[in-house]
Amino acid sequence: MHSYASSLMSDVSPGLALAFVALLAATPPYLALHQSARGRARSAIGYLLGLGTGLAATVVSVAILGAHADAQAIVAAGLAASFFSPFVGMLRAKWRRKGRPVRSRTVVEGLSRS
Repeated sequence: MHSYASSLMSDVSPGLALAFVALLAATPPYLALHQSARGRARSAIGYLLGLGTGLAATVVSVAILGAHADAQAIVAAGLAASFFSPFVGMLRAKWRRKGRPVRSRTVVEGLSRS
């Protein structure tokens, strides 16, 4: 017999899985890209780390919430969050990272542009 609590858990589980996976999938790219060191492959490595973490979190959320809700809904939410959340983490890291220092103008540059 279904109760109100089990029906609520069944309805809320995909959203919980989405939030859980999105948070965990956005963290590795943020940590990889917010440093000041440069490198060509940091974005790709950050995305792959986030995707792998998101997929692992999806498997864990299916194992935890699968008994209370439809596993397909949890997997769909987890896969969507695993794909898109690393981009959010990368954008957040690039936004927070300090830009290049402002170059002071030399006397010659100041006179030539006037």
